[in-house]
Formats: sequence, C-alpha cells, structure tokens
Amino acid sequence: MEEKKKQICLRLTEEEKTIIEEKAKAENLTVNAFILKRLLNDSTEMENAINKLSDEIEVLKSENVELRQLAIEERKSCNEVLKDVRSYYEGIVLGLNEKLKSNQILIESKESKKSFWAKLFNK
Repeated sequence: MEEKKKQICLRLTEEEKTIIEEKAKAENLTVNAFILKRLLNDSTEMENAINKLSDEIEVLKSENVELRQLAIEERKSCNEVLKDVRSYYEGIVLGLNEKLKSNQILIESKESKKSFWAKLFNK
C-alpha cells in the first residue's frame, strides 16, 4: 500500500518563485524534488557549515581577547611615554619661568639704579 502524500503550501513572491524554478532547472530537478533535496538532504551539510562557523567564531573570540590585551598594553605604554614627555616639558617651562623672573629682577634692579632724569626720559 502506497504511503499517503501530504501537501504543504508555501506563499512566495513572483521573484522568489522564479529563483526557485531557475535553481531547480539548473540542477535538472522538478521544483518539488529541488525543495525536498534542499530541505531534507542538505541538513548534514548545513550542520557541518554551522559547526565550521562556530569554530571560526571561537577562534575570532580568542583573537579578540588577545587584541584587547595588546591594546590595553599599548595604551599603558603610550600613557607612560606621554607622562615622561609632559614632565620633561614642565621642567623646561619651569626653567624658562625662572629665567624670565631673574631677567625681570635684573631689569628692575637696573631701572632702580637710574637717576631720576634717566628714568623720566627712559635713557
């Protein structure tokens, strides 16, 4: 006795229907046979592809962790260099400020030694 066949209706756009028909024709299958093949026979192929992608995801996750660690180390290194550069330039600025103050004091002391008339006429 032949097994009773069941029917599944599928709603498609005209474009989707055309794509399926073209793919079925390219494989020399009827639309029914093509859909059944894709749905039933490709499951192990899909499972293998999913497993492969899962493995790749795990590799990418571990690489991501390594890259984050490298980025943290690089950031720390750059911050240390910037701190050194900042302290170097702060030292230079302090030295220049002291030099300016000493020059200002020297100028003021020279001004105070001038006579009244020299101060008045800026000589």
